[in-house]
Amino acid sequence: MLNAPASEFPHHLKTKSLLFQRGGITIPKRKKFNIHDLYPKDYCFDYEAFEADPEGYVFTQDDIAYSNAMELERYEREVPMSYYEKTLLRKWVMSGHSPYQNPGSRYLCPGSHDGYDFIKLYRIDKEIQRDMKGMSKKEQKAYLMEYMGWRDDEPSEDGTGFMEPSEWDQDHPFDL
Repeated sequence: MLNAPASEFPHHLKTKSLLFQRGGITIPKRKKFNIHDLYPKDYCFDYEAFEADPEGYVFTQDDIAYSNAMELERYEREVPMSYYEKTLLRKWVMSGHSPYQNPGSRYLCPGSHDGYDFIKLYRIDKEIQRDMKGMSKKEQKAYLMEYMGWRDDEPSEDGTGFMEPSEWDQDHPFDL
């Protein structure tokens, strides 16, 4: 009954608070999480097709779901995390992603966080959010620029707006 569509559940279980969707399967929220429910019970990788043409093999949704579930199982064993972080990570994997992928940062520039997994980037964002709490928009901007290693160049001391090139700029005039 747990793998049945929502229409087959008893009426009293169809409330929004008791059900959630996972890949077209509706499961009661109170059911204990089982990583092996993330892929079909009868799943078996097609080694013959893969070995026949490894370059041209197209991975199915079930292949990807199985791989993500196994990565999640290994990741949960290796990385200590809070219950809340584990719940967020599981939802991320249920939506079709690997635990080693990240959704992007709320604060960091695209491309600057590509090497981080989901939990690492979540923790970085939470740290930044905690540090910026109570700051004005201008202070937040300055904090983020400093965090990313950027700086606002100060105007020249003589008031002309012209800045003398640094020693590095003089040695490398055409490097951008």
